[in-house]
Amino acid sequence: MKFTFVTALVLLSLFFWTHNARAGAPSGKQIDPYFQIGVGAFSRDIVEEDPSITGFNSHGTADSTRLIARAGLEIGGAVNFYLQGGGTDLSIDEFDNFDASMNGLYGGGLRINLYRSLYRDGLTLFVEGNALRFTADDRIETMVSCTTEHGCPANTGTANPLLADETIQWNEYTVLLGASGRFLDSGPYGGLRLSKVDGKDRIRTAPDANFPNGFQANPDIKEDGNFGIFFGLDYFLDRSEKTVLNFEVSLIDQDSFMAAVRRAF
Repeated sequence: MKFTFVTALVLLSLFFWTHNARAGAPSGKQIDPYFQIGVGAFSRDIVEEDPSITGFNSHGTADSTRLIARAGLEIGGAVNFYLQGGGTDLSIDEFDNFDASMNGLYGGGLRINLYRSLYRDGLTLFVEGNALRFTADDRIETMVSCTTEHGCPANTGTANPLLADETIQWNEYTVLLGASGRFLDSGPYGGLRLSKVDGKDRIRTAPDANFPNGFQANPDIKEDGNFGIFFGLDYFLDRSEKTVLNFEVSLIDQDSFMAAVRRAF
């Protein structure tokens, strides 16, 4: 949980920094700090491959539940910068039932309004980029063929069940291109998304009679689809519109649903 602790310190520092920045901002240059916390379910198809091992290629579905806190600055209604952190689990049934408990995550992002109507209820066009990183660990049982390529002294071809320590390092990058508007006390939005997963899987087994040096593999994890759509809704809970209930859904490249509460200061 060390990443969660470090991220909490970063978010807390950012909160005090944004509060002081707003208090000291020159007239006409509005800086609005905010804090958001949300929870969501995420699922996407991935591909795992290790070029150094013949035939090491598999497909799976990565499922996770994420608790994400976000602290950020909205500057002049045109730029939105934020840091985020929290926790996530990770399950991939096709990878020998890999099932990691909650671990820390951290990241950040930047949103730029390309066009904003002069009217409060008008159209806004925006582009947003963000990054997210976490590490997940589990002990699995995997079947490994006894070959010299896998670390056996001889090519017997026998499949052996082995206990392995598996660590997945997950790096996720997303670019959003969208539009938002206003309808009564809510702000609907949506658009297109481009995403990338750049992960690394580290598999290690202990030495035994068949594998004197143990079995090792370091496959890459990639996304099995880049393009998707997203849509969401901001529901304003007070007249000042500083407290917002948010719902967001993503489809195609990633199937996800997230609910969050945001408070501006």
